[in-house]
Amino acid sequence: MRIALSLLSLRPGQVGGAETYVRALVRHMPKVAGDDELLLVLDRDLEKEIAAPGWTKVVMPYGARALVARRIAEAYTPWRDRRSEAVLAGARPDVTLFPQQSIFPHRAPGPAVLTAVDVQHLVLPGHFGLFDRTFRPRVYPRSMERADRVIAISEFTLRTLEERCALPAGKGVVVPLGVEPGARHAASAPPEGLLAGEFLYCPAATWPHKGHDRLLATFASLRRSGRVKGRLVLTGQRTPLWERELLPLARKLGIEGDLLHFGFVSHEQVGSLLGAARAVVFPTRYEGFGLPVVEAAAAGARIVTSRLEVFDEIGLPRENQVDFDDPDEVAAALELPAPTRLAHEPLPWQEVARRTVEVLRGTTIG
Repeated sequence: MRIALSLLSLRPGQVGGAETYVRALVRHMPKVAGDDELLLVLDRDLEKEIAAPGWTKVVMPYGARALVARRIAEAYTPWRDRRSEAVLAGARPDVTLFPQQSIFPHRAPGPAVLTAVDVQHLVLPGHFGLFDRTFRPRVYPRSMERADRVIAISEFTLRTLEERCALPAGKGVVVPLGVEPGARHAASAPPEGLLAGEFLYCPAATWPHKGHDRLLATFASLRRSGRVKGRLVLTGQRTPLWERELLPLARKLGIEGDLLHFGFVSHEQVGSLLGAARAVVFPTRYEGFGLPVVEAAAAGARIVTSRLEVFDEIGLPRENQVDFDDPDEVAAALELPAPTRLAHEPLPWQEVARRTVEVLRGTTIG
């Protein structure tokens, strides 16, 4: 069987947990594919960056910027990207996985499996700019309709797709996200070259739904009352919200000197930060799964999150879920024993890849 994995929606450094998921599939699918032939579909720019042993690369004859323009043209006009369709058809895949919520080109030949991460734009539309509020409704629903199967990353996400997007019962299947075995051991090393002393750590891009605004306010309150010492450390993409709103808020609250934002750091450095922090704090307002939480648990961290249904699903104890607008609740959770233990053992990424391959093998024309 010829299995294709499309990376045509991957923009490295901009998609957080979705990028971790895609890279884990690239790394682990060759280990579980058996006699199946694996095809990796990507643009010319990404082809230079992605090392993919075990894959045959199918390279589009254009780079990332041209690809974005073609995706936008397909979304907003009747135009078809027949050139991309022809490249995919020439690769002769028996099934193609589109792991980032949209199928491009929309008329990609053959059976298609789509991974749906979330429908946050329907739940919290105010957190998106005009482009996303128009692009997503044009692309996501028709991608789910086009797909032969839809993989949801949690039971919560699958229920949301069925309730809010009219996904037919039986079309969706849950394959949760995973962690690398040995993450706890890797995280035991000190975070050399980053910082020393006590700190709280928030590993999240500064998107509006991640809740950095209420984290800053609560951290400032806890610092004033002496219930928290040290610094607040952030990693991940600095979106325009960082300079426009969050950094001015930190200055207003008087905590700019206690705030460190390292931007993107390596997976090894993230592991070190997870293991060395007094606590990993995750004040998000919406998640389709909550990958940073299972990664923090694997690293042996104390975890304090907002209250979300999906965190119950992954087995995070309720006492570790708080209202981040209430400093007293946060302070109490920071005194809970470490490490925080999930009720359910996360899947290793290789098992995620194996289950994904099984879904792909079971998807046929008609």
